[in-house]
Amino acid sequence: MRDLVDFESLLSGEKSRAPDEAEMRESVKGLEGAKARRLGMRIWLEQQRALRSRREFPGEIWSNSRFLIGALIGVLMFLAGIGVMSGLLNRERMGFHVPMLVGVTIGLQVLILIIAAMTWVLRSRFSKGLGFVPRILGWLIGKATGRRRILWRKTWETFRLEGGKAWEALGWNLLRLTQAGAVMFSLGLMAGLLGCIWFLEVGFFWESTTPEWMMGKIWQFSTWLSLPWSWLFPEWAPTMELIGKTRWNAASKDEIFALAAGWYRFLFAAIFVWGLLPRLILWMLAVWKERAAMAALDFQAKRHRELWRGLMGTLRVDVSEPPVDGVLVLDVGGTGLKKEQLRGFLLRRLRVNPGEWIEVAVWDRKGDEAAVSSIRSGPAGVVLLAEGWALAPPRMSALREKVRSLAGANTMIYFLVSNVSSEGRPLEATEEEKKIWRDYVDSLADASAEVFFYEEEKS
Repeated sequence: MRDLVDFESLLSGEKSRAPDEAEMRESVKGLEGAKARRLGMRIWLEQQRALRSRREFPGEIWSNSRFLIGALIGVLMFLAGIGVMSGLLNRERMGFHVPMLVGVTIGLQVLILIIAAMTWVLRSRFSKGLGFVPRILGWLIGKATGRRRILWRKTWETFRLEGGKAWEALGWNLLRLTQAGAVMFSLGLMAGLLGCIWFLEVGFFWESTTPEWMMGKIWQFSTWLSLPWSWLFPEWAPTMELIGKTRWNAASKDEIFALAAGWYRFLFAAIFVWGLLPRLILWMLAVWKERAAMAALDFQAKRHRELWRGLMGTLRVDVSEPPVDGVLVLDVGGTGLKKEQLRGFLLRRLRVNPGEWIEVAVWDRKGDEAAVSSIRSGPAGVVLLAEGWALAPPRMSALREKVRSLAGANTMIYFLVSNVSSEGRPLEATEEEKKIWRDYVDSLADASAEVFFYEEEKS
């Protein structure tokens, strides 16, 4: 997360410096699509960090602020747990009222988990993903960033407004923080109970105006709570005899104190199993989900694709292995351009060697049988050749989806845009046409698709 915050802040902040082309070229050599993009952007980030003399980057501020806030929350929650447990101690009787103790220490935590589960189900009504969690923690971290608050807020808003995997990863990252606080609260409860047992003479009791009914309910509920461990430690589950002997006024105070061990072992186990353990599981789930979201980042936002296009604009000639053989060229709509006219540009700029060259319409549902057969044969890539003025997004998208469904998710799709002169020669597209095509390809959010524009070879 620290690296992602740095990456977005540097990308949206001051103008980036020129990368070290030799390192970039060697690192992404032979890679295409999402793999090349992720590695290239990692290298770009490290180079931008090295080229700047700042002592602190936004990601470091985020990391340090999150640590400080997490430590503060952990300490406060631990102390709160101790305070709640000591507050439940009846000072006059020097004992704990068992139903009240279970209700506060376990019942409230289970209720919070149920509310959290309902919030999760209805999360889309509040904001994108886990938005309510990052907003609260983001406000706290924003307060801690001091002079850099404006830059942090800009990066934060970028995550929030775009949603996607970055926002999801941020939500899970901060959810970890809340679950760590909940774990510390349960540990505080256990520490408070242990302190009372060690340093004070305390007992455990219950009372009711309907003792027979209450005794049965306490036994049923405690037996149910004890199911996860009673098969292994049967003595850690209260018996009907223990419950009967610890009713206030039914036994002497000394007898209640003598039977304390039967209750506190049960209470320790119950707080651990029903309070601490679910939070630990949620914490581990959040860690796993955060890593999964980070691994699924595709860097397909417009600014990401523009950066990648800028990086690869000067490097594309040199970064690949020898030209890929056997790419299929689909002349969309019939530009009339021939393989011989564009072969040099394809080899030089795209590093691909044209194989079959098929003229197709902008596909209908049936498609062109020859093109379908060629794509199914597994070409190294597919080039969609079109004129600059000829973009019809709905129909072009249908064509791309058809190609993608036949070729697979990892096959590169190269959009090649070239106008045609009156003599039938390839010409460069206009700047306006280039912008339209870039915006369209960027909107596809396809890591294995890129747009290229024909350029005259410079002598």
